[in-house]
Amino acid sequence: IIIVDAEREYGFVREFGGEVIEISPNSQNHFNPLDVAEETDGDNIVAMKSEVITSILEQQMGAGRLSGSHKSIIDRCVAAIYKDAKEVGYMPTLSSLRLKLLEQPEPQAKDIALSLELFTTGSLDIFGHGSNVDLDKRVTVFDIHGLGAQLKPTALLVITDTMLNRVTLNW
Repeated sequence: IIIVDAEREYGFVREFGGEVIEISPNSQNHFNPLDVAEETDGDNIVAMKSEVITSILEQQMGAGRLSGSHKSIIDRCVAAIYKDAKEVGYMPTLSSLRLKLLEQPEPQAKDIALSLELFTTGSLDIFGHGSNVDLDKRVTVFDIHGLGAQLKPTALLVITDTMLNRVTLNW
């Protein structure tokens, strides 16, 4: 069972062996939007994660600001970081995506990297690191009460993607 708790009402699940994961700028919890369940089909990873990253960036940059060239650059860089990660044996993060974007020659890549800065090295970096939360409990509560208006849509996207990863694992 996965619960998204906007009002901090489900803390009691700890008493029954559940996990409550606070998501806020003040929390020590980190979620990696680029995490992939091991059972995920390798051919679909880049497409799935390009879509997630594009959605996050559309929220942060504003609807209509991502052009076709921006999306192509995102797709190219997502493919590259997963290729690099597979060779080295680690899970890519938004931070590794930002670094890959900064290596690109196009000025649009620098714009995208700048938009990711807030979430990788800035004050809202909860999505810029590897995940450090336990998602293996039968009941998991995502406490989003402490999120502001700017971070909440991104958090909901990442939580949805995390739920899809969990469904894939349980499949």
